[in-house]
Amino acid sequence: MSELSDGIARIGIRVNESLGRPAVAGLYLPQPVADETFRDEFGFVFLEDGSVGPFYVSMGGILADLWHRHPEPAACRADVHALLQGFGQDTLADRALALGAFNALSASLFRRAGFEPPDRAPVSGLDGLAPGGTVGMVGYFCPLIDRLLERGCQVLVLELSPERLAQRPGLRSTEDPRDLRDCAHVLCTASTLVNDTLDGLLATLSGHVAVELVGPSGSGLPDALFERGVVSVGGTRFADRAALVASLDRGESWGAAGRKYQLVAAGYPGVDALLGAAH
Repeated sequence: MSELSDGIARIGIRVNESLGRPAVAGLYLPQPVADETFRDEFGFVFLEDGSVGPFYVSMGGILADLWHRHPEPAACRADVHALLQGFGQDTLADRALALGAFNALSASLFRRAGFEPPDRAPVSGLDGLAPGGTVGMVGYFCPLIDRLLERGCQVLVLELSPERLAQRPGLRSTEDPRDLRDCAHVLCTASTLVNDTLDGLLATLSGHVAVELVGPSGSGLPDALFERGVVSVGGTRFADRAALVASLDRGESWGAAGRKYQLVAAGYPGVDALLGAAH
């Protein structure tokens, strides 16, 4: 387990105890397919107080493993503390569920403390980027790539599945994270928290370029991320579990059921203050 994952797990255990160890009241798992390369799917951990924790599942056989363990995911009743131990495991399914549990606990704490993270800007942190500048990406963010290319930016993508990238002017791929050091800014998928690659990436890029973490999997308390130098964290809040479940049951896009937000260290109160304000 990396230092970053250990820090996140410790925060999760502390919050879980402080909130009275809320129980898991079901999971949502999308149906697996033979090849997840071109999908970006998410599962959800639901707590008994209605809190929701999203987590990425389209990598390394996570879905098949989780469906084998939980053939009736909606009926899952698990102990959050036990799920958080998954951060210390090598199995991706364990780590994915641990992250979902951590994100659900974080949502619960935000709500109990009355904390509302600010909305995320469409092109966060990049407004001052001049045309011709290069934005680095860890993971493939197609809609954001479209907007950046339209602004005249260059985009360099570090992607484990480079076949996902269509050949386009201004878009390049690399398999070496050191190539991102010369970028003006780096946007990193929060799915790196599932495969525990973020800590090593931050060590490689530290002191060279600002890194912003984005994606539903980053919907947890960001204290450990800020300590490691991440400049901002974007996640998704789900105020109405019923609306989310209804969208999932209908097979519709669930994006409208959530609200994208962004946190930076300067405007974030910290876990100590949030626990102090929780009721």
